[in-house]
Formats: sequence, C-alpha cells, structure tokens
Amino acid sequence: MANLWEGFWKRIFNWWDIDWLAVSNFEEFYMLCFKAKIIGSCKSLWLTSIIASCWSIWLARNEIVFDNKVLTMDTLIFHSKMRALLWVRAATEECRFQERLWWLCPYRCGLSNSGGAALEGESGVGGVMRDEEGIVRALFSGPSVACDMESAELEAIIIAMDVFNDIGWKASCSLIIEMGSRKVFNWILEKSSRPWSQYSVFAEIDRRRACGKLTFSFAEEGGNEMANALASTGMSRPCLFKAWW
Repeated sequence: MANLWEGFWKRIFNWWDIDWLAVSNFEEFYMLCFKAKIIGSCKSLWLTSIIASCWSIWLARNEIVFDNKVLTMDTLIFHSKMRALLWVRAATEECRFQERLWWLCPYRCGLSNSGGAALEGESGVGGVMRDEEGIVRALFSGPSVACDMESAELEAIIIAMDVFNDIGWKASCSLIIEMGSRKVFNWILEKSSRPWSQYSVFAEIDRRRACGKLTFSFAEEGGNEMANALASTGMSRPCLFKAWW
C-alpha cells in the first residue's frame, strides 16, 4: 500500500512539474509541499491541489478498506485533479482559469476575469451542471464516438439530459444548456437548418425536450472552459464518468 501512495504523490508532483522527494513522516511531507518553489497566486492553487489530493486518498482508503473497492491509479489521479479544480473554482469564483491547461500543468493555467461554464464537447464529451447560485452540482466526462465537434456536442447534450434526469431535478427545476458551438445552437433553434445525418439525434433531443423544462443558450466567449477541460480529459478515459452531489 505504501508503494501505491508514493507512486500517487510522484504523479501529483510531476503534474506540477515539481520533483518528488521521499519523506518519512507528515512533518517532512508538509515542509516539502509548503517550500515548493511556486510563487504568487499559483502557490494557492498548488496547496489546494495538495489538500484535495490528501482528501482523495482518504476517501479511496476508506473505499478500499470498508467497501472492498478496487481503484486504479488513473482513476485516483483523475478524482484528485477534478476535486482540486472544483475547490479552486469554488474558492476563487471571481477568477477564471485556462482549464484546458489545468490538466497538463496547473501553474501555466493563469488567472483572468470571471466567466461561466456549461457544456461543450470536442473529441471527448464533458459537461458541468450548476444550480441557480452558480455552484457546481454535477459533472460528466468521457470518450466520444463522434467524428467531429458538432456531433460530440450533440452527444454531450443528450448525456446532460440523462444526468439531469438521474439527479432527480427534472420535477423541481428547469435545465438550461449553454453551448459553445454557434452552428449547433442554430440547429437547435432552426429545424430547417439541421443536417439529415443528425436526424435521429435531433429526434431524441426533441423527444426529451418535450418531456421537461429545457432551454438552450449560446455561451459567452471563453465561457465553456471547464466543460472543455472535461471533454479533453474524457478522451483518455475508458468509459463515461458521471458524478453529482
């Protein structure tokens, strides 16, 4: 088990492009993390990532011991990165990150003025669902069978509808889907512009749309970064990941 956790921390440190050094106790681990050569606002991101990773390990350890679950290293790393991203977004709502870079090397993701995030798919599919106060309550990320960005976004729309239904929100509130593709948005609004190749997909969307409170909107420029990050990460996942709380 010790080798598992050491391998985990090596990957977390490599994610930040920081050298991992073996430690023998918590005090040494604390000093190693706190003295990492990261300055400015990125230091807060780094420490938040470490705390989120510690929490992820604790939850994973409980699942292994009490629930006899088997967790892969890739899954544990993904949960840690995703949890850290959500915590950072919740703690610094006035800032927006270049979230596509978050998964590669967080200290390069930078900070900018705030913006929303909703739903978009590229080679993978990904989406984030927020409540009326803008707080993240659900997300999904996974591979896509689509051959182009528009098809992936349509696929993501259907998944978002499924998640919305699974959560149980359907009876109590409405779903607003923000899209990053102007082309797909126009297809949704104008049935006459829809390509025949996507007829079955739109038929499914329209069927589900008629059964609940659903509206569509076009996201502001840069407003889908979190969803983009989930879609990019979904490319390397073996199956669709969905979570809500």
